[in-house]
Amino acid sequence: MRNHLRISAFMALAFLAGAAGAAPRDDEMKRLAASSGCTLCHAAWQPKTGESAAPPAPAWNEIASRYRGQKGMEDKLVATVVRGTTAAGRHWAGEASVTTMPSNRIEISDKDARALIRWILRQ
Repeated sequence: MRNHLRISAFMALAFLAGAAGAAPRDDEMKRLAASSGCTLCHAAWQPKTGESAAPPAPAWNEIASRYRGQKGMEDKLVATVVRGTTAAGRHWAGEASVTTMPSNRIEISDKDARALIRWILRQ
């Protein structure tokens, strides 16, 4: 009986932690980014001068620095990831070599895009 109560209590705590939106682990988010194609253009951080070539799109640390804490930015970035951008709507004009971000509707769900954006903004 005692073991049954311990197991039930553990399962309840695990459920509550998941329901409360526990922060995703770095390795999970890195796998999601790689499997969704994000890492084809984006790096986790901008290389220092003299290191390998800069990624064609802004690095995640640059995205986090620019947008962290701005009201409504999470929703805007999720929309950018899922829908892409046009030449007129570029966020990084003159700072990245890629002219637009493609739509990623097939590669990543809205839910996963939101989790990834939240993770990036916490970096």
